[in-house]
Amino acid sequence: MEKIRVNLGDENSHNIYIGYPLEKIAENLKFEIFGNKIIILSDKNVFSLYGENLKKNLKNTGKKIKEIVIQPGEKQKNLKTVLNIIEKLLEFQVNRDDLILNLGGGVISDIGGFVASIYMRGIKYGNIPTTLLSQVDASIGGKTGINMEKGKNLIGSFYQPVFIYIDLKTLSTLPYREIKQGLSEIVKYGVIKNKDIFEKLEKIQIEELEENFEYLVKESIKIKVNIVEKDEKEKKGLREILNFGHTLGHGIEISNLKRFSHGEAVYLGMLGESFISYKKGICDIDIYKRIKELGEKFNFLTTYEKINIEILVNFLKYDKKIKKEKLRFVLPEKIGKCKIGVEIEEQEIIRILKELKNAEKN
Repeated sequence: MEKIRVNLGDENSHNIYIGYPLEKIAENLKFEIFGNKIIILSDKNVFSLYGENLKKNLKNTGKKIKEIVIQPGEKQKNLKTVLNIIEKLLEFQVNRDDLILNLGGGVISDIGGFVASIYMRGIKYGNIPTTLLSQVDASIGGKTGINMEKGKNLIGSFYQPVFIYIDLKTLSTLPYREIKQGLSEIVKYGVIKNKDIFEKLEKIQIEELEENFEYLVKESIKIKVNIVEKDEKEKKGLREILNFGHTLGHGIEISNLKRFSHGEAVYLGMLGESFISYKKGICDIDIYKRIKELGEKFNFLTTYEKINIEILVNFLKYDKKIKKEKLRFVLPEKIGKCKIGVEIEEQEIIRILKELKNAEKN
């Protein structure tokens, strides 16, 4: 069990507890300062696994416990879902000093954090991430948001949780497709900041992942926390490095929601962006090859064969990372180091990605 402090210099500072059993969370919550109600926000799949036991344990806090359970999936990240949740909060007479407890993956922390940020101009929330993706990325950093038809997280806010509890045992219930979602983000951390993470993944096999989760989760969190502490609201440009793979990845995901998960889309994004980096003379072709080989070992899709490049690039026009109508990329220089803020014209992106597509056929 380990505690990592997120130091933000004000009331937004909070702790991340790694390896903390779900059944013991109530013991710690007794010492947290908030109102008389805890509202558990979860989806049907996660709540069926952990919801009732968590409710039972939380009753030891002496608070009134209620739950709001929504359908699972990325499609729930919309305004209709947000308004439905707010209606429930009003029905439960939730006040500004009460707590929303997000139990689930990245979709739940994104929606729950956003609702908490706008309900009564802001109430407290905590995260209990149950997927690898949410444990290493989505639940950390205070980014909240919902999707629009033309892009991911186009409506959102920066709003920090009051705590994050991570029980690594929840990962044992996940199918491998869900594990890959988080694994994609872990690869990202290795490429942008820590070559040891990347090299560790190069050495181990799929069946050895579980015994390495503690190391991979902990080291990934340390990287994200370090970046968030320096640039919480993306005003200094430092947090931009976390977007590696996500510029192309979000375009791939939003244009192919039925085909690719977030993690699969981001992995393709990292491949495309590393190839762009090679063509721009920023890195050697070896970087692209290593990311591709690692993806093949862990059963990621590593080809742009089924991607319509023109449609993908058209969706990039709605990306939040555009500045002065120019697309900005995070491009690897080597494993463990990236160059941020690389501006590339639309037609050049199309040309390079088509070249990548043709190269895959040879």
